[in-house]
Amino acid sequence: MSLKIKPKFSCSQQEFRGLSRELSQELSREPSQKPFRAREQAGVVLIMTLIILLIVTLLGTSSIQMTGLLERMSRNSSDANSAFSAAEAALRAAEASIELETSIEVYASNANGKYQMQGVGVTPRWEMPQTWSETDSIAASYSGSATQPRYIIEYVQSVLSEDDQLNLDNVGGGVGSDVTQVFRITALGGGKTTAAKVYLQSTYGKKF
Repeated sequence: MSLKIKPKFSCSQQEFRGLSRELSQELSREPSQKPFRAREQAGVVLIMTLIILLIVTLLGTSSIQMTGLLERMSRNSSDANSAFSAAEAALRAAEASIELETSIEVYASNANGKYQMQGVGVTPRWEMPQTWSETDSIAASYSGSATQPRYIIEYVQSVLSEDDQLNLDNVGGGVGSDVTQVFRITALGGGKTTAAKVYLQSTYGKKF
């Protein structure tokens, strides 16, 4: 007994050649597609890198601007504090000057930083730029600012002590001992730069 096995697939020589040709074409196209995918991936990586670089640049620029702003704020604060200290030094110098006074007659001349108080409705003397010139104001000693602080003293009025308001003849009191002379001091202080200015005012009383 003999067995005959029939092949499940058969093709002619011409068909085989056709299949071989198609397979060769597919194999020849495969290498050309691989570089195309690599170039596509490289393009995506480049775009992502540029985006990340842009974000980092923006963050760095913002950080530099914030640092500069904080430095300017710190300098301005230090400058204002220096101007305030200078104005306070001028106030103390003016008070010491008043303590050396023996009368109020010098204030009648309205010169050299010592003046009579102005009336109502008049521009305050300390708001006038010429008031703070070297001849119309008094310089105080202070080393922590770019310019010397200056001050003016204005005589306001005489105030009778409450305990002696009915003692019109000043019985039992010394000359001037029951009367307080009131002065207003205005001081101008500058900072470590000429941009900072601080005005301070105080009221000071003395019995002559």
